[in-house]
Amino acid sequence: MAIYEFMDVSTGHLTMEDVPLLNGADLPFDVMTYEYGWVVSTAKLMPGPYRDSSIEDLRRSGLSSEFMAAAELAGQRNCWLLRFDADADFDPDLPVGGYGVGPDHIALPGL
Repeated sequence: MAIYEFMDVSTGHLTMEDVPLLNGADLPFDVMTYEYGWVVSTAKLMPGPYRDSSIEDLRRSGLSSEFMAAAELAGQRNCWLLRFDADADFDPDLPVGGYGVGPDHIALPGL
């Protein structure tokens, strides 16, 4: 049995521009949408032969610098998955993108 690391952060680390991309763009990694956010594969961002080219692929995808910071940090932390969850805490090492932040926002995929 294998146990893999994952990173869990607030959807507030995303921007509004990230949402449509995570909900259906042709991205260079796997994305799973669920009721409270998204789970993205960061395995290719872990130290190894695919890291540099995978980071370049992500940069070309149109995702925000806030998303990129979270994805790169997950890879550096040897996490296979990165979960953006509406109920998760903010990571003090990451910039805030503002998606779902504030009393008038509900951080659900596609809203």
